[in-house]
Amino acid sequence: MDNTEEILERARREMAARRVARATPAHSDQAWLWAFVAVGTTLLLGLLFLPIHGLDYRLQMVVHGVCAQAHYLNIGLLRMPLCARNTGIYAGFAGTLLALLALGRARAAALPPIAVSLALIVGAGAMVVDGLNSLLLDVGGYNAYRPMNELRLVTGLLMGTAIAVFMLLMLNVALRAGARKEQRVVGSVAEYAALLLVDAAVYLLIFFGPAQLYYPLAILSVAGIVGVLFACNLFVLAMVGGLEGRVVKLRQLARPATFALVCTAAELVLLAGLRIWVEGSVTMVM
Repeated sequence: MDNTEEILERARREMAARRVARATPAHSDQAWLWAFVAVGTTLLLGLLFLPIHGLDYRLQMVVHGVCAQAHYLNIGLLRMPLCARNTGIYAGFAGTLLALLALGRARAAALPPIAVSLALIVGAGAMVVDGLNSLLLDVGGYNAYRPMNELRLVTGLLMGTAIAVFMLLMLNVALRAGARKEQRVVGSVAEYAALLLVDAAVYLLIFFGPAQLYYPLAILSVAGIVGVLFACNLFVLAMVGGLEGRVVKLRQLARPATFALVCTAAELVLLAGLRIWVEGSVTMVM
């Protein structure tokens, strides 16, 4: 029975691949792939080598419009571009996503076991609780316990892990024609524990690692927040473009991915510019 189901599933994937191949010429995908590489390379080189202050300043400006940039973390003499909680969220997201890809879950399309799903939800909920507690103190109200950057980072890492797991699941279920519906994104409690070890490593490197790790960790966290925004844009554009359940090869996403990359860069620039304008207006009024 298992062999029969496997054969049927393989046949469905091959039929989907043929339909997509007929609908989208390969040379079109290749052209858009080169466009994506060109846009991505241009943006990356601009971030790394644009002669405006230092790289630490440029990393902070990338996320200036999407992060409050309070409750900072420092590594050595340099300040992380994201606040403690957002550093946890997006470094946790990036680290977890890399770990899942290393585990071979790029096509996984099944929910984790109930115990793992509940643990992911509880971890995300812990960040919500800690965030509300911190907010109550910031607005001058009651808070249940003293907020600390250590807790902000830990709960952020747990939220980032949950976002990575469920976002990968969502993208595979919605877009991939050959998604592995029998494969769980996180297969067991032991695998979830491995993801927590990745989070623990990030925590230890941020608080106890050498100053030389500033740039790798700062880039990881910025890549995480940019990656989440890019993935959201890609999902919307791919669905609007009629790719729901039709993606057999990732190159089919080259066209919406190129537009998603442009949209992501434009959103970050506009939001940063808006914040600078608002802050300047408030300063002038005061």
